Formats: sequence, C-alpha cells, structure tokens
Amino acid sequence: MAIVLAVFFILVLYDLQRFIRKKKQAKVYIIYFFLMAASLTVSLLLAAGKRPASPAQWIEGIFKMIGVVK
Repeated sequence: MAIVLAVFFILVLYDLQRFIRKKKQAKVYIIYFFLMAASLTVSLLLAAGKRPASPAQWIEGIFKMIGVVK
C-alpha cells in the first residue's frame, strides 16, 4: 500500500508543477483532484484486497432507498 501512496504522491507533485507553470484554471484543478482521489481510493481498496462495489450495485441501492425496487 505504501508503494501505491508513493506513486500517487509523485504523480500529483509532477502534475502540479506543470499546472502551475501553465496557469490552468481552478476548474482543471478541481477535476484533477477529484479524479486522482477516486483513483487513489480504488487503488487502495484493491491493494487491501477489498473489491469496491460496482456502479450497478450503487444504482440498485439508490433505487431501493427511494422505493422503486423491492
């Protein structure tokens, strides 16, 4: 797991230097950090041996919550 964290940390530092040099807008930073956080979360779950839920399971859970599916 430490290797996954180290790789993501290096990637973030490398990309941030490029973003700052090119003066990107705040939207780019927000999208970038969202995608990196999602990727990091999935990578850490997989490294820990836990499989994340599929989007189909999420949608089914939402439908059950609002009472569409029983």
